Order: sequence, then C-alpha cells, then structure tokens
Amino acid sequence: MKVAYKELFANRNFRKDLAASLINRFGDSIDAIASSWIVYELTGEASWSAIIYAINRLPTIFLTPLAGPWVERHNKKMIMVVTDLIRALCVGVLATGLLLGFLSAPLIAVLSFIISSAEAFRIPAGTAIFPQIVPREQYGTAMSVNQASSSVVELIGTGVAAAIIALIGSAGAIYVDMVTFVLSALLIMSLELHEDVHKDSNGFSVSGYFADLKGGFVYCASKKRLVAITMMILFLNGILVPLNSLQTPMVTELFRGNVWYLSVFGTTLSISMLLGSVIYPMIQDRLNVKMVLVMICTGIAGFYLLMVAGKGLYSNLYFAMSTIVVLAAMLGLIISVGNMFLGIETIRMIDREYLARAASIGNALGSAIVPVTAFIVSIAVRFVGVPTIFVGAGLIAVAFCGVLFLNHSLDDEEPQAVDKNESLEAA
Repeated sequence: MKVAYKELFANRNFRKDLAASLINRFGDSIDAIASSWIVYELTGEASWSAIIYAINRLPTIFLTPLAGPWVERHNKKMIMVVTDLIRALCVGVLATGLLLGFLSAPLIAVLSFIISSAEAFRIPAGTAIFPQIVPREQYGTAMSVNQASSSVVELIGTGVAAAIIALIGSAGAIYVDMVTFVLSALLIMSLELHEDVHKDSNGFSVSGYFADLKGGFVYCASKKRLVAITMMILFLNGILVPLNSLQTPMVTELFRGNVWYLSVFGTTLSISMLLGSVIYPMIQDRLNVKMVLVMICTGIAGFYLLMVAGKGLYSNLYFAMSTIVVLAAMLGLIISVGNMFLGIETIRMIDREYLARAASIGNALGSAIVPVTAFIVSIAVRFVGVPTIFVGAGLIAVAFCGVLFLNHSLDDEEPQAVDKNESLEAA
C-alpha cells in the first residue's frame, strides 16, 4: 500500500487535480452554509430555499446528458477551466450584490441556474479526463485518496464556515468561494495532458452532435453489465431518499429523541464513510459485482429493518444511542465502499471516447431518481408513518437484490475498456 500511495503522489497531474478538487470542496462547503443563510435572510421564506434547490437540480437532470457529446468533441481541460471561471464570476456577482445591496432572491435563482449549467459541462469533462491523469491500475487508490481527502476538507469547511461568516460576513464567505474557483481553474490549466482533439477540426454540426448523442445512448444500452451496474447506482441513490428526507422524523418518531440524536447519527455516518474510503484500497481486489450487490442490499435492508425492530427499546438512552452509532457506522461503510467500487467499475469498462457521454447520462439518471423518489415518499408519509416507510424500503432492497442477483450479465466479466494511447505505446 505504501508503494501504491508513493507512486500515486509522484504523479504531478494527480497532485494538481487533487488540490483543485479539495480547494473546490472547501469553498463549496462554506458557500453551502452562507448561501442558505443569505436566501433566508433576504426573503424570510423557506419556499425560496426550496425553489432555488429545485433550480439547481434542473440542469443536472436535463442539460448534462445533452452536454456529453459536445464535451467529447472539445478540449476537456479547457472546458473545466472555463466552467470554473464562469462559476467564479457568478459567485463574485452574488457576493458583490450582497455587499452593495442589489442582491435579490430571483437574481440568486438565475446565478444558481448558470452555475449548475456550467457544472453540467464540467462533470463529464472531469470524468473523461480522469484516465489521462491516473493509470488504470491506480484507479482504486486514486479515488480512495480523493474521497477521503474530500470528506476531511468538507468537515473542516463546514466546521469553520460559521467562524468565517462571523469574521468577514456572508459576502466575505462567498468571496472565499469565488477565490477557490479561480485557484481550481489555475491548477487545472497547469495539467500536462495529451488530449485527442482531432474531432475539433471538423467543426460543430447539428447532425454530428445528434449522431454522437444517439451513439452514447446506444453504447450504454448495448453493454448489459454496464446497464446492471447503472441500475445498482440508481438503486443506491433512490433507496437512501427515505433516510435523507426523513431524518428528523426518524429521530422524533422512532427514537423520541432531540437534535443531539441527529448530530450523533450524522457525525457517525460521516466518520464511517471516511473510514470506508481509507480501507477501500486494501479490499478492492477481493470485491466483485455480485458481492457488492449483496453487501449494499442486505446492509441497507438491515439498516431500515433493524432500526424499526428496536423501536420498543429506544426509551433506554444508552440502547438508543448505541443503535444509532452501530447502524450509522454500518451504513456509512457500505455506502462508501459500494459507491467507490461501482464508480471505478463503470470507468474501467467504458471506452475513453464514450466516457463523457456515459458519465453525463449516468449523472442525469442518478440525479433524476432523487426528486422522483422524494415525491413518492412525500405522498406516502401522509398516509403511513416513518416506521412503515422504512420497512417498505428494507423489503424493496431485499427484492431488488434477488432480481439483480439472478441477472446473468453480472456473472461474466465484460472486456475492460481499452486505452488507445496505452495500446499504441505497448505496440
């Protein structure tokens, strides 16, 4: 493991890309708190927070799959640089508007839409550029380092956000986020990459764009193993919605507790996810798709069902807290390891020329499943209690595991994606 980490950090491009990612994450964690506070402070209405949240999700769902084909025809590094600068400009306008008094909720909504639209191009570009930064045999270690470091930086950013806002105000905190975008753009610009940009010479054509768009969907649909893994990713995103949207009712209805219960749950979950990203490189060679499928489904089913099963004993404070810690720790490890395995497996099996398109399609689907499931949960909770919804989620997890476990496309390994540049070097 020491050798693997030493080789990884000897890679200058990886160090720069990691630094850009961590700087971005730090700024975003501060901005998340400052922006939420600003919106409520300006309007005094929680509805505007919900509206802006929805606007933030729309480009991810609808624009991202359309952005993929365009991204693949252009220089991915420059797309990442330009989108970082666009985001910096928008955040700068937001901070200046707050400082000078012309900021309004509709303006925040417009700026949020532009930022999310820029991210719809940056995300597939970042995915497509990953194999140029890290060799295939180091994917697992690289993603482990990235996720673990990001979790630590996010915790730090969230922890110091209040202090930063107190020291330099909400506008100052937003300016900090602007600076992080600029620094990220400079670091990405300094990456030394050899991109295939021959497609640019043909110029842009509507017919070529739609041919690429169709080709991306056809390619993804033709790889049965990729479809099955995508279903696992969608399942993971959707099955956690009841928990994410009903955490406070979970604490009050099941545990009859207060905000401290919620804090213990969230802290334990974050720490265990961090631990999962650290131990992943040590166990990655022992994992296969069906093993991960069973681990995810049984773990999540166990979380929901065991949470409800102990309801009658939660009057005992020590038992309640112990249950929260154990189940949150189990869930965090499963989510972390499962997410990393599925993400790496997806990148490994997709040919480089389709990476941006496949990433944009997968990201859009993964984002779309959340509001759809949240809408269903919001209706269901009006008729049944949180315990019933949790039991239902647990049973769905068991059923999903059974259906997909019998899917033969998960039995045999599909040929891994071939890096044309590596093939040429070998020749």
